[in-house]
Amino acid sequence: MTISPGRRLASYRPLSATALLLVLLASPASAADLQLDNIKLDLGKFVLSIPKLEVKGTSLDRDGFLAIFQGSGDSAIARLGKLDASEINAPTLVMEQNFGPQKQVTTYRNIKFADIREGRIGRGESSDGTIKVEGGSTGPINGEIKRTSFETLDLMQIARVFAEKAKPGETAPLLPVLGKLEQDGYSLDLGEQGKMTAGKASLHGFKARVASEPMGELMTRIAVLSEESEKASRDLNSKEDPAISEARSRKLLLAMAEIVDAVDYGSGELRDLVMALKTPPKPGAKAEPVDMRIARMAFGAATPEKSGVVIEGLQFEGSGAKGTIASLGYSGFSFESVVREVKALGDAAVDLKTLDLRRFIPKLGTVKMNGVQMSVPQDGKRGRPAGAPIQVGLGSFELKAGEQVNGIPTDMALTLDKITFPIVESADNPAAKDLLAMGYRNIDLSAKLALAWQEASKEFAIRTLSLGGVGMARLDATGMLGNVGKEVFSGDLALAQVALLGATAKNVELKLQNLGLAEKLIENEAKKSKRKVEDVRREYGMMASLGLAAILGPSDGAKVLANAIARFVAKPGTLTVKANAKTASGLGLADVITLGDPTEIFDKIDVQATAE
Repeated sequence: MTISPGRRLASYRPLSATALLLVLLASPASAADLQLDNIKLDLGKFVLSIPKLEVKGTSLDRDGFLAIFQGSGDSAIARLGKLDASEINAPTLVMEQNFGPQKQVTTYRNIKFADIREGRIGRGESSDGTIKVEGGSTGPINGEIKRTSFETLDLMQIARVFAEKAKPGETAPLLPVLGKLEQDGYSLDLGEQGKMTAGKASLHGFKARVASEPMGELMTRIAVLSEESEKASRDLNSKEDPAISEARSRKLLLAMAEIVDAVDYGSGELRDLVMALKTPPKPGAKAEPVDMRIARMAFGAATPEKSGVVIEGLQFEGSGAKGTIASLGYSGFSFESVVREVKALGDAAVDLKTLDLRRFIPKLGTVKMNGVQMSVPQDGKRGRPAGAPIQVGLGSFELKAGEQVNGIPTDMALTLDKITFPIVESADNPAAKDLLAMGYRNIDLSAKLALAWQEASKEFAIRTLSLGGVGMARLDATGMLGNVGKEVFSGDLALAQVALLGATAKNVELKLQNLGLAEKLIENEAKKSKRKVEDVRREYGMMASLGLAAILGPSDGAKVLANAIARFVAKPGTLTVKANAKTASGLGLADVITLGDPTEIFDKIDVQATAE
C-alpha cells in the first residue's frame, strides 16, 4: 500500500493496488479460458485500460464477459455480481484517475487475480508498477511501485461506495472492502519538492460504507476546493470576499467529514519511510532541504496500544537543526463526535461567535512521546562566532484525557520525565549566571499532574501535582475542591464563571524536598557576599523565624507553620504542610474576601507542618 504522510503530500498520494482495485469497484474484468485485447472501461473520473487479458475457469462466454465492461443494461453492481473466474491475468493494467485539476496515471504490470466469485476477488498480485501525476499545485510527480498483493477484495461494495449514495436520514453499515494488502515499497520523485521512498507496507480489515454522496464526487470536491484554497493563500494581494472563503471552508470540511465517517482503515503499518524534501522558499531566499526518516508507522491493532497511531524511529534534519524521536503516538482518540457535529451543521452559514466550539473537540484519549533528542543551532552575535548547538532532550511525555463533559476532560493525567537542556549564560539572564556559579551546567526536570472531577460529590481532586529537578528540589502537592458542579463545564461562559466562583477549597497538602539546591544557594550567596556559609545559613534561619512570625500572626496555626519553615531553612530536608478547612463545605472565595486581616485565615483552617 502506498502511504504518504503530511497534509501537503496527501494530495498526490499514489494510488496503490488497493485503490486500483478500489477503482475496479465501479467495474471489474473477468473471463474464463478467453483472451481479450484492448479492453477499456471509461467511468468518467476513472479510465481503466487493459491491452491484453487472459481469463481461465469462468462460466461466462465472451459476450457475457464483455458486457461487464460495456455496461449495457444492468447496473455496475449487478454486472460485477456476475464476475466469475478461477484466474485472470494481464501483462499490463493502466488506470487513469482525474480529481479536479489533478490527473494520475498508474500502471501495474504482471497482474494476477485468483478465485473470483460473484464480484469478489480472493487473491491478487502485481509484480511492480509506475505512477505519474500531472496538474494541480503539487507539480509533476513520477514514481515506482514494487510488488503488491492482496486478499479478499469486494468489488461490488467498492462500486456501491463510489457510485451510490445513502438514502436520506439513513446510515449505511460499514462493510468489508479489503481483507489484506501487502506492498514491498515505492519511490516518488516530487520534482522541485524532493523525493520520497518507503519500504514494506501492510493493511488489514479495510471497510467502507455508502455515504450521503458518492465517494468519487466527494474526492473530486475535496481536490478542487483544496486547490482553490491553496491558490488563495499563495496570493498575497488577494481581495477575495471573506464570505466566499468561509463558504469554501465549510464545503471542504463537510466533504472531509463525510469521507472520514464512511471509512474504517482497520490496521496496518509502513516501514522505512525516507523523505528528502525542500521547504517552500521565502521571498528572496532559497528553498532549504529537510531530511526525514521513519523506521515504522502503524495504526489500529498494529500499534503497541492496539489502537490509534504510532510513529517509531523518527529522525529529522534541516536548517541546522536535527533530532530523533524514539516513539510518538496516540490511542483512544476519535473524531466520531466531531464528524457528527460537522455533518449536523451541513452547508449552512454559521456565525462562529454564537457557536460553541467545544462541541467540536474530539475524544482525546492518550498521547505518548518517548526518547526525544534535539540539537538546535545558536545564532552568532555581532563580532562573535555562533556557539555550539544546544542539546535538548525529553525522556517521556504522556497525556491521558478522559470523561469529557462538553469536550472538556474531567479526568486528566500528565507526565513529563527528564526534560533536559543546558544552562546558557546570557547578559540579560542573571539567573543563568547564578545557576552556573552553583555548578549546574544542565537542568533535568520532571513533572506530574493528575486531576479528576466527581459529579456525584461535586468534588474536584488534585490527585498529583509534582515538579522536581535532579540535584535541585522536588515539590509535591495534593488538594480537594468542593462545590464544583457540572455548570463549570457549561458552554455558557458567564454561567461557567459564576459556577467556578462558587468552588471551595477543602484541603491541601504540600511537601518540599531539598535535593541539593538549598546548600548550593547558600554557598553561592556566601561567595558573593564573601562570608562564611554557616553565617549565611544562620542569617536565613533567623529571617525565616522572625519574619514569618511577624507576617503570619500570633495564631497557633501560624506559629506551627513559621517554626517548621524556620527549621527547614536552618537544616534543609523535607518540609510538609497540611491545611484543612474547618467547615465540611470548604473555604470559599467569599470567606477570603471578607477577611479584615489576612492572618485571620488561620481561624478558618487547621494547619499541620513538620520539617525533617
